[in-house]
Amino acid sequence: MDQSATRQRSAPDLPPAVTEPGGWGRAGRPARSGAATVGGTRAWVITAMLMVLMMINFADKAVMGLAATSIRAEFGLTAAQYGTISSAFFLLFSISALVVGHLADRFSTRKVLLVLALIWSVAMLPVIGPAGFTVILMSRVVLGAAEGPAFGVAQHAVFKWFTDADRGMPTALVSTATSIGVIIGAPVLSWMISAHGWRSAFVLVAVIGAAWCVVWLFVGRDGPVGVQATASTADAVRPIDQVRVPLRKILSSRTWLGAALSAFAAYWSLALLISWVPAFLTDDLGYSKSAAGTLTALPWLVGMIALLAQGFATQRMMRNGRSSSVARGIMPGVIVVVGGVCILAFGYVHANALILLFMALGLGLSGVALAAGATACSEISPVGQRGVVLGAFVGLYSLAGVIAPFVAGVLIDHAGVDPHSGYTVVFALTGVIVVVGGVLAIALIRPERDTARLIAAGSPIS
Repeated sequence: MDQSATRQRSAPDLPPAVTEPGGWGRAGRPARSGAATVGGTRAWVITAMLMVLMMINFADKAVMGLAATSIRAEFGLTAAQYGTISSAFFLLFSISALVVGHLADRFSTRKVLLVLALIWSVAMLPVIGPAGFTVILMSRVVLGAAEGPAFGVAQHAVFKWFTDADRGMPTALVSTATSIGVIIGAPVLSWMISAHGWRSAFVLVAVIGAAWCVVWLFVGRDGPVGVQATASTADAVRPIDQVRVPLRKILSSRTWLGAALSAFAAYWSLALLISWVPAFLTDDLGYSKSAAGTLTALPWLVGMIALLAQGFATQRMMRNGRSSSVARGIMPGVIVVVGGVCILAFGYVHANALILLFMALGLGLSGVALAAGATACSEISPVGQRGVVLGAFVGLYSLAGVIAPFVAGVLIDHAGVDPHSGYTVVFALTGVIVVVGGVLAIALIRPERDTARLIAAGSPIS
């Protein structure tokens, strides 16, 4: 067996001198306390904390959709106006993902994540007062700006604790946490809205976010697989980490484009799931708010299972020497195509049971593109540029969050007194977009090929 492969599969203990900071300084300084072992106990503690963070992240997003009917009724909002609020959440999402991704390459991800989570909690609070359209709109803009970088920075943080071949499952777990957040949060938040009013749900997620920040102050650390680690120990070195590549070369590679575009398609479906599916279940299918909150969790449950299965399969394939083109491109792409076909189907069936089945499968399966795309981007990125590459990845795919809710609102308003026809068009369009996204992943994602090309185009790090 190749010795480098053996080293990669093992979980080497990196000396404290090459770890990144557990505290507040710039990335690359020695950790002040605590041993940092690649793939060790601390790595899984950090993974668990990042899972909780992403649960909060998606609960913050989902609460608006769950409260949509109450908010529209209280403020007399049209579907287009509500769609504008939902889209406004993503107004600065892409820009902040790119900017903060760059900062995450320069500063401790521990600090960056703490600041982001604090802003989330503060941004949820203005609705406690005499809120109106403008207040809610601005609150969502600020929240979106702070949540935009979360997925990329969280993945960047977890990648510091695992070698490339072992990142499949941790990446899937952090991605799966978004589903868990809705599966647990949707029924709880729906009950809060029904029992105590929609504002109470916003307060609850703000308090939980603040509590996470307190725990993270004591638990959070940056991992040892960082810039100095790759310069100081052969166990952490990949050839791509020994060069600096022009960013435009990475972002124009077929792998990055395939990963980002397939994730764009997946996020289009997730944006609709967050912003419009609860309203679809109540307004079109006639379910109560409480029932809609529970049923909204079905796609997230499917997504959680799909992500875990995909993460396990990817990691196993990579450890067994299979091509990452298959593990991180073709296999996830096929899953996304199947999801798109299911989305197309549920817009045209009439029995509620079938609608719920195809909705859960279609909107749930497409999410695997996000985790697979993140690991593919990580594979072709020098470690010192990974934060900005992942930030750009999030920045592009999250544009779907700006477009999808607004387009859906316009199409539903255009349907007039027959919202069912509007929803049918919305989901048909979504199904086509998701199928195309899956095909692009299958056709474009080739990490080994693009890594070799980027190494050739890079300049050695002095």
